[in-house]
Parts: sequence; structure tokens; C-alpha cells
Amino acid sequence: MRKTLFVALSSAVLSLVAFSGAQAQSDAPGTIVEVASANPDFSTLVTAVKAAGLVETLSGKGPFTVFAPTNAAFAALPAGTLDKLLADPKGALTDILKLHVIAGSVDAAAATAAVGTEVETLGGKVAVAKAGDKLTIGGATITATDIKASNGIIHVIDAVITAPAAAATAETTAEAPTPTEVATGDDGLAASSGSNTGLLLAIGAVALMGIAASTTVLTRAKARRND
Repeated sequence: MRKTLFVALSSAVLSLVAFSGAQAQSDAPGTIVEVASANPDFSTLVTAVKAAGLVETLSGKGPFTVFAPTNAAFAALPAGTLDKLLADPKGALTDILKLHVIAGSVDAAAATAAVGTEVETLGGKVAVAKAGDKLTIGGATITATDIKASNGIIHVIDAVITAPAAAATAETTAEAPTPTEVATGDDGLAASSGSNTGLLLAIGAVALMGIAASTTVLTRAKARRND
């Protein structure tokens, strides 16, 4: 009787342990790709990651930090952009996706501490900044932070990062209007003597040069007549 009771209790304990282990395993987060795949808001991102052949990388040991654009973020790209990226999965698409991945674990606190600097992603440096009370990376606002995965962290962003910091700066500079005249305010060399005074001096210099040139011509002409 005691032996039968002992066997029954042992079986019950083993079953409970096995159930608890299975429950704990099911509660553990999956890889970054698995976590993203389970969220319908990341379906476009998952499609892009698969097309670029980055599933294996982002399913690896890591840790990785991924700034994940939502479907709405991809939809906000200029018309036809996403189709063009998907048509070049190993080129432009991969380059852009790498801008959203950091090799290492960067939680919200670490990201906040990096404000005002540029962090190194797999695709190049991206600027971290603050817009009001919102944290931004590469110009995209971080809308949710610290989503845990077994091999890293996911932060949700509302836009797609399309260029590293250096390229973005160069593009902004190229688009800046080229000055067509020198300012004549209270600052700078052009205003140091007063704009009217500078203009008068310039006119006077031109006039003196003209008089000197005329005098030289007349002198040479007179000399030829005397000869």
C-alpha cells in the first residue's frame, strides 16, 4: 500500500515538474525574428528581413538590438520605394535593414544616455537625439522600448531609417541654398565699415583706376605726336 502511494506521488511530482518546465519554456521569448513574426504590426519588416536573407543572422546568438519599423512606417515611404527595395533585396534593402540593427544589447536607458551621439549600426552610424520628450534614432521616433527576445532587444520606431548619419548630413548640405550675395547686417566683413561706406569706397576705387588708365593713354598719344 505504501509502495503504491509512493509511486503515485512520485508520478504526480514528475508530471508537475514536467508541466512547469514546459510552461516556463513556452513563456520564454523567442528570437528577434520569432517575436517580430508573432506581431502583425511587423509583417512588412519580417517580409523584408526574409527577402534580404537576414533571418539566420537575426536568429543567431546575438545579442542584437533591433529598431523595428511598423507596417505604417514602411507605408509612409514615398510611393514605389518599398517595391524597389524588395526588387533589390541583397543590395539597397539589405543596406537599409542593417541601419536598424546594433550588434549588442542597447536598452532604453542606454539609448537615452547616447542622446547627442551617433551609434554604430551594422549599416553605419546613426544619430540618437531627443525631440521633446521623445527619443529618436536616425530621425525616427521610438514609440515602444525594451521588447525582450532570447537574443536581444526590440525597440519600435515610426519611420524607416534610409541613410547613415554621414550620408544624411551630406544630402542636407547639398540641398541647402547657395548664397547669392553677401549679407550686410551688423556682422561680418561686409558690414564692418557700413554698407554705404563700402559701396562708396568701391565706386571711388573704380573711378581712380579709370582716371589712371585714361591719363596713361593720353600721355602715350602725346609722346607719339612729339616724335
